[in-house]
Amino acid sequence: MLLLLMLLVSCFSMFCGLFFYCQALVTGFGRKRWTMAGVLFGPLIWPMFMMKKRMRLNRLFGFNQLIFRA
Repeated sequence: MLLLLMLLVSCFSMFCGLFFYCQALVTGFGRKRWTMAGVLFGPLIWPMFMMKKRMRLNRLFGFNQLIFRA
């Protein structure tokens, strides 16, 4: 039972790492940094990732700009 739980946790950790790797690749962030954060902390870093993305958009376009997303 303990072995199955450890296997499940490690698979979930690898999945989170892969997910954040893909997201970092799409947004242009550091891939290794976000992959390791995803492996270590899992989905707990999603708010931090979104905040970093929002801060980058605000720095590029300013705070009062309207950004359309498809």
